[in-house]
Amino acid sequence: MKKLRAYLPENWNLVFAGFASAYGIGLLSLLALPFLISAVMTDLSLDEAAAGYLLSAEFAFTMIASLIVAPLMGTAPRRTLAIIGGLVAIAANIISATIADVYTLAIFRCIAGAGAGLCLACGNACVSSAKDPDKVAGYMNVLFVALMILVMIIFASTMASYGLSGLYYAIAITMSIMLLLIFMMPQQVDTSGHGYHHHPDDMKLFSGASIFMISAMFLFSARDTMGWAFVEQVGINVGYDGEALGMLFSLQAFIGLLGPLAAAIIGKRFGISIPVILGVIICGSATIGYVMGEASKELYTVAVLMNAAAYFYALAYLTALAASLDREGRIVAAASSFLTLGVAVGPALSGTLIASGGYELTAIAVGVTVILTVICLFIPIAKAKERHEHIRASQAAEASLVQ
Repeated sequence: MKKLRAYLPENWNLVFAGFASAYGIGLLSLLALPFLISAVMTDLSLDEAAAGYLLSAEFAFTMIASLIVAPLMGTAPRRTLAIIGGLVAIAANIISATIADVYTLAIFRCIAGAGAGLCLACGNACVSSAKDPDKVAGYMNVLFVALMILVMIIFASTMASYGLSGLYYAIAITMSIMLLLIFMMPQQVDTSGHGYHHHPDDMKLFSGASIFMISAMFLFSARDTMGWAFVEQVGINVGYDGEALGMLFSLQAFIGLLGPLAAAIIGKRFGISIPVILGVIICGSATIGYVMGEASKELYTVAVLMNAAAYFYALAYLTALAASLDREGRIVAAASSFLTLGVAVGPALSGTLIASGGYELTAIAVGVTVILTVICLFIPIAKAKERHEHIRASQAAEASLVQ
């Protein structure tokens, strides 16, 4: 039992509340993105570029709201902010389900995005409050994958039966369930018992390391949604029907459980530099594989199946790395803001690239983005190692004084 407890986080309330806020509400539309793109194109008669821009507007407002509250995460009432954000997002999704006009719909999608942004910032800030941020981030992503499994099954069926309006109702219902878990979130940051000592850079939200961390998170997310937004369209092009794609996406979500579980169990046994860089590269390979899947149904299938495991493995380490730079949660909240900026940019960029140069051009852009992501990670990794050594030295000094 002692060995088992070593792999588990000490505060499950943080895990469930953080997951529900950041992922169950904050990034729920990301899980539904392939279905939303297809439903928007079908029900509103839009092309890839226009559909991409509509979804990008929503995620842009998620980023803006999350970034606005990020500097306040050390003192703001997180639970209250998250509940308000959740209620706004739920109401905006319900109203969206009743709207047929594209321009009016865009306004309420932006409102829904802003509400989700508040939840995203508060939820990810919970990771920094944990004594073991790598474990909390890992298990939050395990729950995220479990949610993804349900979403892929339920949302695929909902879209087939009820179209775009049905999807928005399904999103609102899912968010309402997630809202109940947010009541377990602590109002204020609590770093007692962390053995943490403030570093001179702790108060600088936009220090060199945080800027590169934020940039890496943005590029990682943009790379993902450049392909993910149109993964269903590619699947249809290679011969899958809607029901088969729903089953394929659900299966990749089941396999995806291995990713965050591995991150939670492995933790920092092998450091953080190799695991996080390896995760980014594998994610990029999967994206290129299914973007280029028109050439081979087998390639598309294998790439889709490995996508979720690689994504959630890498995301757990990226979140833990951002959390380790600032225990008050400001940097990880800002990084999560730019994660959603990447979600916003990705569909619009790839939609434009596909419309002008096809999926091959998108695959090239994905490869370049992966390289830039890895480059941006070098400085945050070095800073995290430096802080870890600083903490160990401080703890050793305190122990010698006590003796």
